[in-house]
Amino acid sequence: MTSATRLPWGSLNREHIIRAALNIARTEGVNALSIRRLAADLGASRMSLYRHIPDKDALLDLVASAIAEHELGIPDPDDGTWDQRLTELAHAMRRQLLAYPGLVELLTTRSNTSTGGLRLAEAILDILYTAGFEQQDAARYYLIFVDITLGRVHRELHGDVVAPKRTSNLLAAASKTPDEFPTIDRTSSALKDIDQDDIFNAELDLLINGIRAATRPAARALE
Repeated sequence: MTSATRLPWGSLNREHIIRAALNIARTEGVNALSIRRLAADLGASRMSLYRHIPDKDALLDLVASAIAEHELGIPDPDDGTWDQRLTELAHAMRRQLLAYPGLVELLTTRSNTSTGGLRLAEAILDILYTAGFEQQDAARYYLIFVDITLGRVHRELHGDVVAPKRTSNLLAAASKTPDEFPTIDRTSSALKDIDQDDIFNAELDLLINGIRAATRPAARALE
């Protein structure tokens, strides 16, 4: 929808606004969102938008909440074991965070207090309680999960120490004097093959395996 197509009077609603805002965020990035731009895409006046959204901060909160609630792939409680659900959720979060330029910054500053952000936190904690943890451990692994998932995406977008280009630079420098750095030379082909998907999968595996190991003593204590 463009500014050339005007909405009929009184037809604008929150669903229209969210759909248009998500489209802008997905195609141009969160930073492109504004009341003026949204009004133009909806074919509506800014004043009509202000009846639903008081300002840009509220708009950003609305977008963050909608993405967290509807597009991050929160698994159903009956969909698999706790580790399958946590793995599925982590991959869905990463896909969507990379799909929306600027979203990871928005989620780290806003969505934890929105309805969508709260439901996401509720889902992660529920998975951890299902795994058998008590409050302290569930809280700890919840924060680690969020840190790994959002942190990895943030690094990929804003300077990753394990980015393929950095690895290539390392290997190129070491190859000038391979006798001085024989271990790097020995590992060079493997280092070339590892990408950011591999890194994320490995980080997630380490977390899941760590949680799995931690649940065993807890389960024995309940016996």
